[in-house]
Amino acid sequence: MDEPPARRSTIRDVAAEASVSIATVSLYLQGGKGVAGNTGDRIAEAIRKLDYVPRPRTSNGRKGAFLALVMEELSLTAFPEAVYGAVIRAIELAARRHEIGLLLATVEEGRVPQSVRDNQVLGVIILGGSPTNDALAVELAAREVPLVLVDTYNANLPVASVVPDNEWGGYKAFSHLVELGHRRIAIIEGPAKYKTLTDRRWGALRAAEELGVAIPPVYCQPSISSGYPKKGYREMKQLLALPQPPTAVFVVSDRAALGALDAIKEAGLRVPEDISLIGFDDEANAEYAVPPLTTVHYARAQMGAVALRCLLDCIDNKSDLPTRTCVLTQLVVRASTAPIGGDPPSASLLIAAPQSQHTVSHLGNAS
Repeated sequence: MDEPPARRSTIRDVAAEASVSIATVSLYLQGGKGVAGNTGDRIAEAIRKLDYVPRPRTSNGRKGAFLALVMEELSLTAFPEAVYGAVIRAIELAARRHEIGLLLATVEEGRVPQSVRDNQVLGVIILGGSPTNDALAVELAAREVPLVLVDTYNANLPVASVVPDNEWGGYKAFSHLVELGHRRIAIIEGPAKYKTLTDRRWGALRAAEELGVAIPPVYCQPSISSGYPKKGYREMKQLLALPQPPTAVFVVSDRAALGALDAIKEAGLRVPEDISLIGFDDEANAEYAVPPLTTVHYARAQMGAVALRCLLDCIDNKSDLPTRTCVLTQLVVRASTAPIGGDPPSASLLIAAPQSQHTVSHLGNAS
């Protein structure tokens, strides 16, 4: 990142520089009542020297203040869709209930958002994982900015995060195909830079190991769609060109699964009669695909609400130990998966997860 200092000064730094208590600095910032003249001068000099800017608060606590929601520029295409759109709406509604404004910013490589540099916000939510987002998270943590990560995490940072239970979802998706009798099962992977996608892959691999289903290396199809608008299409073409194509494919996102569906149809094959196909995310388009796509669902609105609550707790110093909150995932069975030689199901079937809404683990113990 390009903006010094690497860590912004805090009220604790000002108190140490002026050789006074934090309470005295707080009194000074609230108007100086009860602070002697010489003491006030020392505090003022410390504030000037450290370039300290108080966090934005009003006479009503958090009311009227702002939070920043930061996301990768490419992710804005997901805003009207069910994935990130639902998360953003939930964060906005929860902030509104607390009478807090929300500023949306996109991540620019090497730059801290202007609202953060100018101390206009109480805290930051970073939505989505990418190298650019990861670098920003490291910078904001160094500046001690209250921060929550959504749909990503960083095991090396003491920062709270909210994610779907991606490994469990990948495990259930692969297990579903095995239960249908498939043994030649391929995985279309996502870009390695996205932790949420790699975790889904690991879940599928764990299911394969536990269920005794061997996955040949050629069935683990890496992402080759960088720079192409249709994800999953080129990967599926590779799998179809194999001497022995798979009878079922798990794709780590619905977006790529829909591209794979196009490739299968283009080859003159049928889903699920020739190849069963399952995705992940339960996008709106998945339900209306032909055939409707079996997928993995998670409560995106819940992710947004939990993220906002975690951030407010961080701002208010209510949480000493950051946590990773995993929102439970559920398998939704539709017509794109069927037993080999069998008929697809006639209607959607939601395979329910346990009744609790989410699980929380301390960051150091999170999987």
